[in-house]
Amino acid sequence: MKITQESDYAIKIVLYLANIDEDKIASAREICDSEDISVKFALKILRRLVQEKIVKSYRGIKGGFQLKQNPAKLSVKDVIEAIQGPLAISPELKGIKNKNKLAGNVVNEFLYDIQEETRKKLTTMTFGKLKDEQNKKKK
Repeated sequence: MKITQESDYAIKIVLYLANIDEDKIASAREICDSEDISVKFALKILRRLVQEKIVKSYRGIKGGFQLKQNPAKLSVKDVIEAIQGPLAISPELKGIKNKNKLAGNVVNEFLYDIQEETRKKLTTMTFGKLKDEQNKKKK
């Protein structure tokens, strides 16, 4: 299971949007300057996040981006999977939802346990929690 640079930046972009006021719209330039991401790369990520209905986009001179989902309900896993698809620690485990299907393969069972533990952590870590953690560290 590899978290790509694109997913890493997507998490940072979504966290940035989670931290702005609900009624505010952030420009791509504003996001890029804050998160040190190139505009071209950020726009590619933002396009994908819009397609996946995580972010709303607004056109025009005062356009920009805004989080579409409630940060308290949006998980890090949701964002990663929006960018790179379902997470799997090994190609053999992709799409496996039940450990019993591994037919006693000790290595795959071990890797499956790691995969599920990681998936659980990514699912329970919401952007509401990340936002709270970030704000605690700023104080």
